[in-house]
Amino acid sequence: MTPIARLSARRWRSLPFVLALAWPWAAGAADSVAGQFAEWNGATIVTREVRLRELGFAQPLVLAGRDDRRELYLPVPAGVPTAGAELALEARYLRGHPGRSALQLAVDGDPVFARTVIDAQGDAGRTVGIDGLPRDSGFVRFGIGWWSVVSEERCADQGAPGNTLRVSPDSRFRYRFDAAAVDTVAKAWGALPGRVRLLVQGRRLAAPAYDAAWRIGAVIENAGRRVEVVALPAVGDRVALAGAAVPESLRTIPAFAALAGGGEHRLASAAEVGALLALGQTGPLAVDVVIADDALRAAATAALDALAIEVNATGPDAATAYARWRGQAMSAFAAGSRADLAVARAGGLPVLVAEAAAAARVAGLLDAQWRAYAQGQALTVAAAEPVQSGQDRVRLDRFGAMSGSLEVATRADRSISFDLGAVAADGRLPEEVVLDLAGAPDAADEGVVASVFFNDYLLGARVLERKGQAQRIRVPVPAYALAARNQVRVSFLRQPERRYCHDPVTAYPVSILPGSHIRLGHGRASGFAAAAAQLAGPYRLQLPQAWLDDAPASLSKVIRVANAVGASPLRAELAVDGAAAGCAFLSFAAAADPGKDGRLVLAADGRTVLDLGGLRDAAVVEVVEQGGQAGVSYREFGAPRLESPFRLVRGSVALLDGRGLVQDYDAQDPSGARLAEEGNPEPAWQRHMVWLLVLVGAVAFLLLAARVAQVRRRRAAPKGH
Repeated sequence: MTPIARLSARRWRSLPFVLALAWPWAAGAADSVAGQFAEWNGATIVTREVRLRELGFAQPLVLAGRDDRRELYLPVPAGVPTAGAELALEARYLRGHPGRSALQLAVDGDPVFARTVIDAQGDAGRTVGIDGLPRDSGFVRFGIGWWSVVSEERCADQGAPGNTLRVSPDSRFRYRFDAAAVDTVAKAWGALPGRVRLLVQGRRLAAPAYDAAWRIGAVIENAGRRVEVVALPAVGDRVALAGAAVPESLRTIPAFAALAGGGEHRLASAAEVGALLALGQTGPLAVDVVIADDALRAAATAALDALAIEVNATGPDAATAYARWRGQAMSAFAAGSRADLAVARAGGLPVLVAEAAAAARVAGLLDAQWRAYAQGQALTVAAAEPVQSGQDRVRLDRFGAMSGSLEVATRADRSISFDLGAVAADGRLPEEVVLDLAGAPDAADEGVVASVFFNDYLLGARVLERKGQAQRIRVPVPAYALAARNQVRVSFLRQPERRYCHDPVTAYPVSILPGSHIRLGHGRASGFAAAAAQLAGPYRLQLPQAWLDDAPASLSKVIRVANAVGASPLRAELAVDGAAAGCAFLSFAAAADPGKDGRLVLAADGRTVLDLGGLRDAAVVEVVEQGGQAGVSYREFGAPRLESPFRLVRGSVALLDGRGLVQDYDAQDPSGARLAEEGNPEPAWQRHMVWLLVLVGAVAFLLLAARVAQVRRRRAAPKGH
């Protein structure tokens, strides 16, 4: 079957799903209160939009040269059919060389668009439709290919590096799916958007609810998403109504009429809070994760009860429709089943509801190791602990699909990422990466080059044996390469061999075998890397009471700092206004007044090298010792807003602002001399060659002196003896 036929078949098979999803959108606007709630009850369609920038493409994606291909992995809910999926690709091309250039786009390997480019520059943007079949992997593979040759002379150098395609990170991927198809926790996790809105009971939280919010938020951000904390507003709070859409049919109800004005509004009644919840994805309380406790359920129930009084006043039909809608679209706030983790509805949207009392166990289940097992709608989590290996070897496949085979024509990469705390145990740290590899030789009987990177540091490379047999490569991991979050990448490179210039470039297989692993040892680490190893085990999260009193503002800081230093959300114990007692700690201090003690002091070699006062909207993260225990301290000057996730890699002191890391500093090795010494890749005998030669010379001199003395004694001895 041709690629076009396969694509057509896929589209025809997905047609029932598309029609089912598109049906509610064809309905007209309701003309009564009862009709509006009935329409909301039947409209279970969820719309998602994500930009490439939110997927980690901070800079434009540039394709250049004779043959450049890239694949974008666009997230969709795993196992859930979609409709209206499309990628609005924003791209431009520049051609500095003559000849021919072409652009090709593909979905899951099937070409869907091709275009020849002849102008010097222009717009290559296009909206590409994507079929709605469910993807078990949770991703759509979108391929972009750029080809450029100079002339028709096939045996000449065809490289055209001046011909490039620039894909904007503002390209948008949109799709819709039916909330009714999200029937397990695992599917609900896959359906989370790139920016997850997490609902808590209010601005001031009790310790159990705060503990649950930071743990689950940290797990979500650790999976590559962003977390925005939303507090359920109370009467008297001001809310921003920009973008809120109140249907005309509901504006006869006072609570909805009060929200129809837009702008900033002060809530005057509990019914208005209920109306905000009812607006769902068209209002400011469109959330994706709910931290549930008795206080949240009571507040939401009171708001929806107050709204029911106003709705019931419009007639019995409206009351019946409202009750039916509330039972289905607001199940997240029902006081019935108290599962530890469940899929429910809030404003018609599918949400994950996490019970605050089971926070540690829920966070453990949502961790990468166990979340695929969450195949149920309402789960009771009796235990979900991280596996701490007692051995000194940890397989790379534990952190993702590392092992397997792939075809390599010129270059191919495979990588996994892991937190240092996921492998560090009993003070042991990654000491060596051990890879079992096999690669087939090419037509010229040349082997493939395998290069091993650890956090983008090239630690070793080797040409694989041409026999294609498995071989083991050992690469030591220096202390300077360790970070709170680490990446191991294996890059395979071939020099294409073409006996004749018109021969096509052929790919040959290579394999990473399942025995590939990380070997742990009692290596030496310092600064944030050493702290990450300590914060992998049991530790205390120390918070001032003021942070619990302003939860939406402080939770984002706790989540991002904890992830930046590699603190595990699974092994923490929350201590409010407490101190570390015999264990590692991550402590947060109340904001300092910049006009009084907003001072940063750095020392080196026993003397002060920086004493800076008056810092504003900044924060300092520092590795400290308290009560004989090592830990990490966070203190801020003014009110910094940590908008984006960041990582702390080097040093023991870091200065932060709203953009993230500004500068780091190693108080234990300010000049970097120790790093330079410990990072020396030469063997120990080679580093001390001078002293070895001196020792050998001294031994030789002593032997020679002894021999000379022996000869002299023999000559001086009387003859005849």
